[in-house]
Amino acid sequence: MSSSSSLPLIKTVALAGAGNLGAFFPEQLVGAGLETTVLTRAGSTKSFPAGVKVKEVDYSSPSSLESALAGIDAVVATLMALDAQAELIKAAAKAGVKLFVPSEFGNPSTELTDDDHPALAGKRTAHDQLNEAGLPALLVWNGPFPETTFNPYLGFDFANEKVSIYGSGRTPISWTTRLDVARFTAHHLASLASLPAVGDPSILRIEGTRASFLDVVDTFRALHPSRKVEVEHLPLEEGERAAKDVAGGFVPSLLAYLRVVWEKGQGKVDQDGRAQLSNGLWPEWNPKTVEEVLKEQTAEL
Repeated sequence: MSSSSSLPLIKTVALAGAGNLGAFFPEQLVGAGLETTVLTRAGSTKSFPAGVKVKEVDYSSPSSLESALAGIDAVVATLMALDAQAELIKAAAKAGVKLFVPSEFGNPSTELTDDDHPALAGKRTAHDQLNEAGLPALLVWNGPFPETTFNPYLGFDFANEKVSIYGSGRTPISWTTRLDVARFTAHHLASLASLPAVGDPSILRIEGTRASFLDVVDTFRALHPSRKVEVEHLPLEEGERAAKDVAGGFVPSLLAYLRVVWEKGQGKVDQDGRAQLSNGLWPEWNPKTVEEVLKEQTAEL
């Protein structure tokens, strides 16, 4: 790790991507005392909290990106289009950015292989691109977002009292809401005292709640004792076949892949105890629990 002074290391942050996850970041970054700039594409009509600067960029134009990143200490990317992230990485290096937070925000990614779903290939590529660009990196791993996972597409049809699970459903999973991910990341950047070495990224392993699929079902049952939830256990091999059938449907294969890898243990951000959780870096974090999310989401049932 590099040495640091008593002054804040990260003062200015650029956020690339203000959609599904990124929308939660501007308020948290500003609230943490960071001068925040949001990079938007032409024609964007999104509004942001007071104090947030907005710069329109063209991700196909290196000069546009380099100009927008002038004077920026850290970039947080929450982009779905990972080709745009590749250009952003190059521009960040040329602009003198100190730290890059790539679009991770999910399962551990450093052990991904060609056997994993092609939707995740960009994460592996980004690690190589950051190394080549000579940029220090911070990876944020938080497991699935409970508020976007408890839906029929991922097997949770609580409205119709049906849940389908690949495998036993007993594997612990790390669950963290998008807001809590943004809160922790912003706090960490504001309090950062040193930079990781190039090629050896720092990793935030944060977890709001640890619970298996069956734990989630039990929590729902406790909240709604009059609802009779039927749980269907599907063979894990069936899920694996569905995950491989990319040609038959990219999104359905990705959803099947996620359900399978979570059941196989890849949703635990401490990687089966091989590493420590980062929650202790901010004891006051107090993230929302799975129970609280379920209570809000199913209040009308």
